[in-house]
Amino acid sequence: MMRSAVAGALAGAREATGLDVLFGGYAAPDSDRFTITHTVGALTPALTGLVIRAGKGLGGLAFAQKAPTAAQDYLHDSSISRHYDPAVEAESLRSVVAFPIVVDGDARGIVYGARRETGSFAAQEVRSVRAAAEAVAFRVAVDEAVQKQVESVETAEYLRAVRSAPADREWEQVRVAFAELRELARTVEDADTQIGIQAILDKLTPETAPEGPALSVREIDVLALVALGLSNREIGERLHLELETVKSYLRSAMRKLGAHNRVESVALARGLGHLP
Repeated sequence: MMRSAVAGALAGAREATGLDVLFGGYAAPDSDRFTITHTVGALTPALTGLVIRAGKGLGGLAFAQKAPTAAQDYLHDSSISRHYDPAVEAESLRSVVAFPIVVDGDARGIVYGARRETGSFAAQEVRSVRAAAEAVAFRVAVDEAVQKQVESVETAEYLRAVRSAPADREWEQVRVAFAELRELARTVEDADTQIGIQAILDKLTPETAPEGPALSVREIDVLALVALGLSNREIGERLHLELETVKSYLRSAMRKLGAHNRVESVALARGLGHLP
């Protein structure tokens, strides 16, 4: 999934800028190096598979400093180490700009834009390369958040398999994961990621009883946060809803469920399979 995200970001940046070559790659958290995995416009395989170490070369500087760097004439720039000159020369690259892929304050790779002639970069070229790096960073953050929740779900499923029922603490972790994933799903535009998140949510809840009332997506969102003990005001802040809107969703859910209070509404929703 991440490979397609990097490839898509590079292709989009090249289309927007017309730069000769776009290339980049990403790394695991806390790594001191990353590997260039994708290129667009390259004439040779020299860049693909190149391992860039923090502080080495133009990209290594951007990676170490977590800040963009650029060279108008790469091969004659005295501020750059010469570790990667053979690959740069093989592609006849001259001017290069590098933007770090930053996730939660941690540099996780680089997106490069390059031309085969010397000179400075236009503002639009810089913006497009930056946007590509930011797009990859967002996708990395989303994928890792989803993976974290998947691991939480898998742990709970394992505990349920080896014990008759998970302890309250394990169930609470599952319910937190459920609420966080529903919030995350609202911000994700990528269709494959949405499908993946929904599949995880389906794992967390049994099938809804046919005779049970149908709750709206927003009503379930609100009940999921009620189940965590949040106040209406806190729910509004988490879901970016007005206080009265939260109350309206809660009243509607309670009416459909036939509940008399918040606690009962959560219990009934769980019994019908709307919540874990």
